[in-house]
Order: sequence, then C-alpha cells, then structure tokens
Amino acid sequence: MRRRSATMRIGFAPSGRKPVVHFPARVRAYATALLLLFLAAPSFVSAQRRPFWPSSHREAVPEAAPGSENPKIVEAMGFGYDYLVGHRVAKDPVQAAYWYKKAADMGNADAQNILGYLYLHGIGVPQDQAQAARWFTRGTGGGSHGAKMNLAILYLKGIGVQRDPKLGAELLNQLAEKEDARAEALLGTLYVDGLGVPEDKSLAEMWFAKSAKKKCPEGQYAMGKLLSFASWHEHHFIKAAKLLRNAARSGFVPAISALGILLTHHPEIAQKRPDEAITMLQRAAEAGSWESSAALGTLARDGTSGRQDMGEAFRWFTIASRQGGATAEKQTQASLAYCRKVLSPDQQERQQQIADVWLAQHPGRNLYVSDNGHNVPTGDPLPELAE
Repeated sequence: MRRRSATMRIGFAPSGRKPVVHFPARVRAYATALLLLFLAAPSFVSAQRRPFWPSSHREAVPEAAPGSENPKIVEAMGFGYDYLVGHRVAKDPVQAAYWYKKAADMGNADAQNILGYLYLHGIGVPQDQAQAARWFTRGTGGGSHGAKMNLAILYLKGIGVQRDPKLGAELLNQLAEKEDARAEALLGTLYVDGLGVPEDKSLAEMWFAKSAKKKCPEGQYAMGKLLSFASWHEHHFIKAAKLLRNAARSGFVPAISALGILLTHHPEIAQKRPDEAITMLQRAAEAGSWESSAALGTLARDGTSGRQDMGEAFRWFTIASRQGGATAEKQTQASLAYCRKVLSPDQQERQQQIADVWLAQHPGRNLYVSDNGHNVPTGDPLPELAE
C-alpha cells in the first residue's frame, strides 16, 4: 500500500483544470472531528435538546493526541476520514470504522473519541451505547477534550453508563476550567436547569458570557436566548439579535432558528431585509430544525407573514412533525387538526405529497446543528437530557 505524504501536495490535473490540493492525512483526520455531531445539550428555553458542533479545530482537537505522530496512526486516521466523507473514494462507513478502530487500538485519543461516536449512532458498526462509553472513557484518559465532553453527556443522560449528573457536570467543569468555550456554554445550561449542580442562574450567565466572549457559537446562542426568551432575565432584543446573528454566521442552526423566531416577534430589529425572519427560518428548517418548520407553519396559518395560507401551514406542520419525532408530533398535533378542518381531503393529500418531496430533498431530522456543508447523518435525536 502506498503511504501518503505527511505534507500538503499540489497535483496538477489535466490541461484546463485547476490544480488539485492533497491535504495531509493528519489534517484530514483532524477535520473529521468537525464533521461529527456531538451529543445533545440542555436548552434553558426550549424543551428540545440539541447536539453541539465543534466551531474550530482548536475546540475539536485541542492538542495532538498521544501517538498521533506515529505514521501508521496518521495513515489509519487519513483512511478513516476518506471513507467517512467520501474524499477521493466512495463513502463507506464500515471501512471508516475499520480504520478508526485501527488508530484507536494504537492508542490515539482522537480516534477513540470518533469511534465512540460511531458506536453511539451505529455508523459503520452495530449500535452499542456501552461500547461508545468505553471508547469515550479511553479517549478521555488519552487527553481528548471531545471524548471527555461526550462522556460527560453520557453520564448526564445515562446512556451506556449509569446516570450520574454530578459526574457529568464535574467532567464539564474540568474542561471549562481549561477555557474550553463549548464546555463553558454547556456548563451554563446545567446551572440554569440545576442538573448535576445547584441551580444558579448568575453562574449560568457567567459561563454563557465567558463562552460568548470567545466567539463560540454555542455561547453566543445561549446569551442570545438569555437576552430574548428567558423569562427570568431582563430582555435586550438588539443585543440578542447581534449575538444570534454572529452565531448564525458560523452555520450554527439553533442560532439561525432562534434568530428567525426572534425577528418574527420583533420585526423592527430586522436588518433592512423585511424577509430576514422567513429566510432564517427556511434555512434552519432545511438543516433539520423542526421548530423552524413549525414556526413557518404558524406564520402561514395566522397570516403573520402577509397572507394566510392554510395549505402551506398544513405542509409546514406536516414537515415539522416528521422532522422532530415524538416531541414534534405532540407539539403540532393541534395545529394539524385545525388545518384539517379547513382543507379538503384532496388539498391535504396534495400538501402531504409536496411535504414528501421536500423531506426527500432535505433529509435531516433534527440532526444537524450546522448547515455549512459538513453535516453527517447520525440517527434519531437522542432523548431529552432532563426527563
């Protein structure tokens, strides 16, 4: 097998085409962490829990894992990445898992974190939550911040391990003390909910502010919602919109959705474009946000966006119910029943057909937290953190 170079190479394609850049295997391997969705975190406003997405290489892979310079590990990580995302080869999750396991068995903490995630969602391997917890534990011992965060959330949720919110919170606190911006944002939500720590809204705000100051999308999103939706905090809609816009620019879907909903309630803070709210909601809906789809249904049902259209409303509520699983079905049940009283069976069937086509074109089911082109389907949303 030809070994890949550890440095970036530029190869020239046939005449008339641009040069082809070949990134080193290690760079591609580290980029994998940017493609894998992290687990759900509690939202202090919405009952729906959302996954987290690394916002930078520093956060996804804070430091080189032990043994990462080993050429065999570099090669295995590179092949794992290639097969996972279809880089110059056909996508093959089974092959991806095979190569990541080789790197994990050689002691690479980042590979152990990725392998744990694959086991958690059954990507290329049989779904096995206990195996996921074991690999996250090994990755944590090897120094992977991502593995420690995932392990913390397993303990918070009781997935693959006995539920232990205090231990989960302690693991997140260890990361936060090392200035991990994503851990800071998540730790803040624990203080709001009183999960694994005493409820302390002032501490929650402190952690949100620290995370947002680092320009972390999760922290900006948390502060934005704090200033716009939290019933226990003074609202400042202009500041909230600014924070949510900054997070939305990174492609963080919960922020895109929250911004769209905020602008529907406060159109006076829209940026010149009168359709900004609708654009944000549509963008988030296409990325898998069922709440955004439901919001679009509400706007069409009530005529808030300028005209009432019960057929369009029925379509968006149908899409939302199928994107978000049991939670969304419950939340949209009354709205769908209301639309059915107005629409004929033929009209309902027509809108359902349109919804089917739309969903086929946008297959995310509340799975994606970034719409920047680096999304990987991972299975059904995990159950809510706080039961």
